[in-house]
Amino acid sequence: MSNNLIIPLFALLFIHLTAKAQKNLVTNGGFEDELYGWTEYSARTTPYVVKTGKACAVIISADTSKWTGMHQVVALPKNTQYVLISAWIKADNIVQGMPAWSGGLFNIEFLDRNEAKVNGSTTLITVTGDEYWKFTEKAMPVPPGVSKIKLLFALGYATGTLFVDEVSVKVITVEDYQKHVTAMNRPTGTRF
Repeated sequence: MSNNLIIPLFALLFIHLTAKAQKNLVTNGGFEDELYGWTEYSARTTPYVVKTGKACAVIISADTSKWTGMHQVVALPKNTQYVLISAWIKADNIVQGMPAWSGGLFNIEFLDRNEAKVNGSTTLITVTGDEYWKFTEKAMPVPPGVSKIKLLFALGYATGTLFVDEVSVKVITVEDYQKHVTAMNRPTGTRF
C-alpha cells in the first residue's frame, strides 16, 4: 500500500474512534423533537427561550408543595468507567420551598440493570432566583454494577421557571476524566 492511501485511512480511523468516544448518549438532549425520550411530570417545550436550536425544555411551577419536572434513563455501553454529564440551565424567579435543598434541580442517579439506585442521588446543580443560561458539566467515575444513568431536572418543591437545553452524557477516557478533575479544582466559572 502506498503512503497516499495509508495516511487517509489512519485519519479516517482516528476520526471515527474519536467521534464514537464522544457520542451523546442522551435521546433528544436538545429537545428538537419536543419531549421525545423524556418522562415528564408537568414539563413541556418552548420555542421562545432557547440556548441553541429551535426549542428547549421548560418546567413551570406555582406550588411549593409539588415536585414537577422530567427525567430520562440513559443506557451506558458495557464496561463504561467514566462519563461526562452536561446541560445548559436557565432560571427565572425560582423561589425555594421549605426544604433547604429545594429549587431548580439537576440530579443524577446511577442505576443497575434492574434500575435500582446505586449510591443514592447526586445533585449536580441547584439554582434559585434568576440565572442566565449557565453551563453545568461534571466528569464522574461510574460505580461498579452500573449500567444506566437517570437524569432528572425538576422544580423540587419550588416555584418559578426552569429552562433546560443541550443535555449530554458522553463516555470519556481516564485521561479525559483526570483533565476534568484538575479543571474542577481550579476556580473556572461554572464548571465543577
